[in-house]
Amino acid sequence: MSFSKTAGLALLLVALAPASTRWITAAQGAPTGTATSPSPADLAGTWVAVASHDDETATIALHMETGEGGRITVKWSNPALHIWELPVGSAALHGNDLQIGHLLRLAYDRRAHTLTGILPAALVPVYEMPVTFRRAALPRPPRQELTAPVATPTWTFDAAAPIWADLAFADGVLYAAADDGHLVALAARTGKPLWTFIAGGALRGRPTIAGGEVFVQADDGFLYRLSAATGEQRWRVRLQPAVERLPSSKEGSRYDYRASAATLADGRLYVGTDDGHLLALDPADGSRTWSFPANGSVVSTPVVASDRVYFGSFDGHVYALDASSGALLWNHDTGAPVTSTPALHEGRVIIGSRSYDLQALDRESGKALWTRYYWFSWVESSAAILDGVAYIGSSDAAKLSAFDARSGRRLWELDAGGCPWGEPAVTSSRVFIGTVGTQNYLIAHRATVLAVDRKTGLAAWRYPIAAPASPAVAEYGIAASPVLGEGLVFFAGLDGRVLAFGQ
Repeated sequence: MSFSKTAGLALLLVALAPASTRWITAAQGAPTGTATSPSPADLAGTWVAVASHDDETATIALHMETGEGGRITVKWSNPALHIWELPVGSAALHGNDLQIGHLLRLAYDRRAHTLTGILPAALVPVYEMPVTFRRAALPRPPRQELTAPVATPTWTFDAAAPIWADLAFADGVLYAAADDGHLVALAARTGKPLWTFIAGGALRGRPTIAGGEVFVQADDGFLYRLSAATGEQRWRVRLQPAVERLPSSKEGSRYDYRASAATLADGRLYVGTDDGHLLALDPADGSRTWSFPANGSVVSTPVVASDRVYFGSFDGHVYALDASSGALLWNHDTGAPVTSTPALHEGRVIIGSRSYDLQALDRESGKALWTRYYWFSWVESSAAILDGVAYIGSSDAAKLSAFDARSGRRLWELDAGGCPWGEPAVTSSRVFIGTVGTQNYLIAHRATVLAVDRKTGLAAWRYPIAAPASPAVAEYGIAASPVLGEGLVFFAGLDGRVLAFGQ
């Protein structure tokens, strides 16, 4: 199985359920050996554990059944992700130990009637988490469905190619960058096309509009500067070799579905590259001022404040650089790739990672001030902050959440039904986000456009997006961040449609 957006879940299936020819059953394994060793019958039933980390908990369960010859078959439930009795294969008894797959080994205590072990890193990266399973019933509450009224788009536009890149808006114009290299400028009120530019590769990063110019990075390895009025090319400069992205269905995919956008600040352009650099460029001609080498791809969009540049990298670090020279000021190791963009608030850098952590780092030192843990879920979304509240999505957890940006206290969370990967768009009364749905995947994610009450976290309206007819399409829906303008909110989909709704 490929490495995908699953926040470790695809790897978990490899860990717990490798090829059937590798399974060792109790009948095939080493003899149990002692009177205190469990028999397959001792293990039959449902075993529940509560994992704990940073004062937050999550329930997981193993369901074990015995068959002919003492064979033990195992199923797995994860209520946090709405996974119930997923078959993961067989298990082997080795004395008092139960081996499930290659990575999960549990010790049986007959007196306490428990199974204890360490959760595999494929399920919980970065942190070592001991768990104790005990026989117990596992409640299965129904998943709460979204029942808000269905909205109607004000207008739609078909870009004819998937749109992964975040939308941009400026001066009454909406900019949408598509996977076929087309950048289209639309009249925001009507959706009427104004001009189209064709780059030499897929566009995965948000266009940056500043001073009547558009800056956009393409997978052909070039950064383009265009006229915002006409789309005419001013210049292009090569940043790196052409970028090759493996889809999530391919072995070895990193799920690097986004690219860094350029940030213009203090007379310099800052942009990250897939080959692992943060570059400072002269916006007049694209010449390099300095280059900083990270140890992994930089798909995070840099944020600049007080002559400092903040960004994340696939190497698992959040960096702070001197904006003038590119000198390293500090880095913070999250333990897993950082693909989202930092958000700044009151001396804090708020950013998530594939470690399942959302963290607030001190802007001066990089020290963690608070951490919130997303059980079993990457934090791909970037935070949007308004009035001291950070609004952010996740991945497999399918949560849209609101946190006090200063303390990290959770204010509310909503089951969005699918993966909210983008940065929410926030007004005085609403939070807007789109979600990605999945097909042929262990979790039933659904694609939806959502408007949520900013104070309560309740859905105000929604716009469901149907799954494509072809089951070969793995992801569908809204991966891009929405954007506000002209009293409307705009979304762009993997089906190529641009949608406008009233706020």
